[in-house]
Amino acid sequence: MRYSGLMLLVLLAIRGQYANAQTDVQQQVVLLAQNKPQDGEIIPLKTLSYYASTVDTDLLQSGLVHVEPKRIATANSLGEALAHVSGIQSSAFGPNAGAPIIRSLSGHRVSILENGQSVNAMNAFSGNVNIPFEPLFSRSIAVNKSADVVRYGGAAIGGRVDIDTGLISRSLEHEDHRLDVVFKKGFNDFDAKGFKLNINNQKNFSTNVQYSNQHISSYKIPGNSKAAVCDTLIFPTGGGVNSALADACQRDARINQLFNKASPKYLNQYVLDDIAANPEHFYDYYDGLESLKYTDQASSQYFVNGRLETFHNPENPDYVEGSEKYRTEYIKRDVTPNYSKKLENSYMENKNLAIGSSYFFDQGYIGISLDHKQSDYGVPGFSMENKSFQSNYTDMLPVGVKIKQNKLTLESVIEQPLPFLEQLSFKASQLDNRSGEYLGRREANHYHFKQNAIELAIKHQPLQHLVGELGLNYALRDVRGTGPQRYLPNVKTENQAFFITEKLDFSRWSVDAGYRVEQLMHRVNDDTFQLARNASNRQLEDQKFDLNSYFIGGQVRVTDHWGLQLKYSYSQRAPEINELYASNPHYSIMTQEEGNQQLRKEVAKSLELSSSIDWRGTALRTTLYRMKFDDYLFLSHSGAAMANRLPLKYWQQTDTQIDGFEVDLSHQLALQGYGDLTFSVFADWVKNKATDPSVIRLANDGVYLPNMPTNRYGLSLEWQKDTWQARWSTVYYDKAEYLGKNVSSEVALPAYSLMDASLSKKMVLKNAVFDLFIQASNLLNQEARPHQSPLKYIAPLPGRAFQIGVQFTL
Repeated sequence: MRYSGLMLLVLLAIRGQYANAQTDVQQQVVLLAQNKPQDGEIIPLKTLSYYASTVDTDLLQSGLVHVEPKRIATANSLGEALAHVSGIQSSAFGPNAGAPIIRSLSGHRVSILENGQSVNAMNAFSGNVNIPFEPLFSRSIAVNKSADVVRYGGAAIGGRVDIDTGLISRSLEHEDHRLDVVFKKGFNDFDAKGFKLNINNQKNFSTNVQYSNQHISSYKIPGNSKAAVCDTLIFPTGGGVNSALADACQRDARINQLFNKASPKYLNQYVLDDIAANPEHFYDYYDGLESLKYTDQASSQYFVNGRLETFHNPENPDYVEGSEKYRTEYIKRDVTPNYSKKLENSYMENKNLAIGSSYFFDQGYIGISLDHKQSDYGVPGFSMENKSFQSNYTDMLPVGVKIKQNKLTLESVIEQPLPFLEQLSFKASQLDNRSGEYLGRREANHYHFKQNAIELAIKHQPLQHLVGELGLNYALRDVRGTGPQRYLPNVKTENQAFFITEKLDFSRWSVDAGYRVEQLMHRVNDDTFQLARNASNRQLEDQKFDLNSYFIGGQVRVTDHWGLQLKYSYSQRAPEINELYASNPHYSIMTQEEGNQQLRKEVAKSLELSSSIDWRGTALRTTLYRMKFDDYLFLSHSGAAMANRLPLKYWQQTDTQIDGFEVDLSHQLALQGYGDLTFSVFADWVKNKATDPSVIRLANDGVYLPNMPTNRYGLSLEWQKDTWQARWSTVYYDKAEYLGKNVSSEVALPAYSLMDASLSKKMVLKNAVFDLFIQASNLLNQEARPHQSPLKYIAPLPGRAFQIGVQFTL
């Protein structure tokens, strides 16, 4: 409602000017479209609605995926922004926290970057801590779905995601100023507003200032917050309690055997007289058992004062012939509420304020930016406590997360600094991230994550067909925690590395290779951290790892329209601080997490084969991959449960194999006078399986890891004519086929489909270009519970949602 007045004035102005401006609209939009990305910018794939040029087929063959700005702008988490890319799904820790899962790998195995510099913080340790992310003005997101360790270190053993924020201009803009303003109104979706201003002197200075805000009070859902299986499968037909499912549903479940007073024929007179005379004997001598007050005998004999006496037992007035002696009572009480139609505690507010400036000189530029992000959101349906056998659970407090992040970045590129060098680039950043988890208003834990990083990269002059790059990385990180529910000690981590990549490139084929040598050191700086009684570590010690990684790959263009790519990589990753040192309850993953200082470095041997076809408007890319891990790190269930029913889990290692495929097909049709239509489909499949599991692993964790992504099949249509653009898409998420265990087997949830649509219209009013749009998500209002989500049993994705808005450029 706050924007309704402004929106009305804009629409009235457009209506008054529309007739005179109609002939200018196409010309000005086409001029904007012909403004191709500036040097250093990433060209998104399939963005004919943005740039009046086709995409270079080399991008298709590179395997690097670029997500377009319009797709990014609709997301409230980084995982959601990438969820339509084959091979990538969102962790979906509620609607406000989602990290990308690439080919079943996430957390410490997927590197999250902004402008080439790491922004991985507590999000890699706790899934409910979101990655601070600005969707409205991010220029592009580049994704490498294969191991990228040589360039970005062990954290990219499962791929990397790089957000291009656009804060630092890498070339001088064509106009001396530009203002982009966005207003969005959501219906079961977030409201948003923001602006980005660029001012430059058309000579050597350019400055960008941006502000954005997204917020929502709560989300609506199609049905209940808790899945139907929480009612039907907690008590299996074979008997007993599926305690893992009960805990995941946050329900207190147990089976009681209740004595049936109608089954015995007589009352036990001696016991009744003794309890009447000495009431304390009921608990001291008879353990509070009602059954001892009854008997099936007409008389009973007891020794009284040393003499055997006979007691005649009266008939039981409640007796019913043939009654069972015990009846079974099944109890399943909600520890956290089961909401209907509304997902409580799903509020969210994200803020971003940033500024960046660049200075250009004859051979390059130098830029600096300061970026502040702030998030405050609830984790729906989830409690950090999992209490049992209480009379009530009204003291269960909602969980909230607060994040404040400041990032200072320095970036410089110099072209041909020396005769034998083509380019020298330097990047430096300081990341200051503060993340806190709250129970109501009380802070449960708070971590201060501070990292300083620098990178120097040099591209040598091409030597005939040989091009290459070498560089140095250095990073110093300090993680410190406070609060009563702290699970990590204070640790400093130092990382230094050297890398080199070379490519031999001919017209029809190419070969590239790379090598990285890296040293990582964890230094424990905490004498006050208390290890749990069940910890595998006895005294925390510093750990040092020497890492070596390499890759070799080749591409061949079989025909002008068909290319093949093959890549083999050998990658090493050092254990992270939670895998080494964690201890005590880690409530955000509902586990008592215990680290292990004896862990070895993780090794992945990856083979990837891709085929790319680009012919007459059709683009087809097919990828097959296999990753063999030696000493794959995972949390292993001990078979025991600790306080608050939290499972006791230890970090262990086993050999693991990941297999999968991805298929992406698109075809563009020219509809003559009716515009252009692009038809796209995709499919992906992944299997993460232990190849040499121990007996304990098989019994407690199974062959497959829990919370793995499921098969998907997607279809989309995109239509564009002049200044109109429309998109429709649907993605089918299959029922989980490969199930893990938490002692009990995972329970698969039903398959579902997510259908989205959008419609936009560009208009010109004097010197302003307006983009009016409406977009919808989950049009079928399906109950969607992603199998990879830790909250799948207690928090579905939001139901049907709409956003309307306007973006105008001056």
